[in-house]
Amino acid sequence: MEGHRTLQQIQRGIRTRRILKLTVMTVIIYTIAIVYFSPILYMFLTGFKTEHQAVLPRLFFTPTFETFQRVVGDPTMFRFIRNSAYQVFFGTLLSLLLGIPAAFGLVFGRLRKDTTNGNIYLWFITTILLPPVAVIIPLYTWFQQFNLINTPYGLLVAYVGFHTPIVVWMVHSFFSDLPVEIFEASEIDGCSRLQQLIFIAVPLVRTGIMSAALLVAVFIWNEFFLGFNLTGNPTATLPVYMARFREQQGMFVAQLSASSTIAVLPAVIFGWMTQKALVKGLTLGAVKG
Repeated sequence: MEGHRTLQQIQRGIRTRRILKLTVMTVIIYTIAIVYFSPILYMFLTGFKTEHQAVLPRLFFTPTFETFQRVVGDPTMFRFIRNSAYQVFFGTLLSLLLGIPAAFGLVFGRLRKDTTNGNIYLWFITTILLPPVAVIIPLYTWFQQFNLINTPYGLLVAYVGFHTPIVVWMVHSFFSDLPVEIFEASEIDGCSRLQQLIFIAVPLVRTGIMSAALLVAVFIWNEFFLGFNLTGNPTATLPVYMARFREQQGMFVAQLSASSTIAVLPAVIFGWMTQKALVKGLTLGAVKG
């Protein structure tokens, strides 16, 4: 009958609607991605302009390496990069060394009261929400009293204190997913708590540890407020150096864009190389059961 469609027509209509839906979703996703990526693209392109070209933005321009040469040619810039690398490496390492045993103890350790573990974990979570500006005055006073101002290890202490709770928060969820029977069996074999942590727990949650390390490293690399207030010129980090391009005479947009491009390259490259582990770590830790 003409009023009824054949099976092939129905299947063809379903495929057409599916392709149309997929095409629309793809266009929407790419549009959102372009909108979010446009500031980074604009920053990258501005680094290849002169200061005059950057003040008067144009879609078409003659690229030049003059601004990048001026920024890279500044010998002080590499000192700031070295300071940032120092803070990222040791800050991430110490945060992991303190946060992983703390998370393991909160999950599998038992204190005198049953609610103590949950209260301590809640304290770590609330510490993450604490903005650095809320404690900068007592922190500065304490640093000044112990001669930690303008020292690399002083800033390192602040970074470890602010980022260890992030490690505890992320790794805690991974440890909570591990079956208790594994550790009960290891205790029968004579395994101590430290051995359980090193040889059993850490290898099983290495993806989550990698995700936590990447987030902490990126946070420390991009941190500006503590680095600006607790360090001086010899020990300042790269974000503090980039703030110099805004002076009384105005903002050096091209030089700021060039230095910002150099600053974000390590985080972008490292994030691109570890994106699978990062996504897997962030998603697995959120799934229970």
